[in-house]
Amino acid sequence: MIGEQWLDGLKYRWLERRKGEQFGRYFPPAPAGEYISLDLETSSLDTKTAEILEIAAVPVRGNKVYPGEALILKVKPTGQLHPDSVPVHQIREKDLEQGVAPLEAIIELLTFVGRRPIIGYNIRFDQLILSRYCQQYLGFPLPNRVLELSQRYYRRKLNTQPDKVGDLRFDTLCRDLDIPILERHTARGDAITTALAWIKLEH
Repeated sequence: MIGEQWLDGLKYRWLERRKGEQFGRYFPPAPAGEYISLDLETSSLDTKTAEILEIAAVPVRGNKVYPGEALILKVKPTGQLHPDSVPVHQIREKDLEQGVAPLEAIIELLTFVGRRPIIGYNIRFDQLILSRYCQQYLGFPLPNRVLELSQRYYRRKLNTQPDKVGDLRFDTLCRDLDIPILERHTARGDAITTALAWIKLEH
C-alpha cells in the first residue's frame, strides 16, 4: 500500500508539472483513508465509442458509506442512444434532456473525486471510458488509482475457501457477502452496493 501511495504521489506531481494550475484545480488533495465508489451507465459496452449517460460517485470513509454526499449526474450524449441498451439501464433519451454536457460532467466528477482512489465492480471498463473522456477534453487520462471489487473478493476466497473460488458475478458476490443489491443497473444503486461489499471485505 505504501508503494502504491508513493507511485500515486509521483504520478500527480508529474501531471502537475505538465498541466500546472489546470491540473491542481481538478485534483485537490484527498483526505487519507477515503475512497470513491464509482459506477457508470453507458450507451454501449464498447469502451472506444460508448457515451456516458449517468455517473454515480459515493464517498467511503473507514467502514461507512455516505450516499447522502454522493455525486449523481445525468449526462447528455452527443448522439442517439442505441435501443438495445435501454432495457439494461432503463435510461431513455428524454431522461437525459436536462443532463449536463460531457465536459461539464467530467470536470465536476474529477473535482469531486480529487485524488481519492476509485473502487468499483468491473472498474477497468469505467476507467477506460473516463480516461478517453479526460484525454479528449482535458489532455490527460484519468490519473486516479482504481481498485477492483471482484479481485479483492477473489483473494479473500482464495485464502479462506479456495475450493469455492470461481463465480465472480456481481449478484453472486453480493449474495455470498450477504449484501443487499440496491437499484440494480442504476449508477447510484451499483455504486452503493459496491461500497457496502468493499467494506464487508475490509472488515
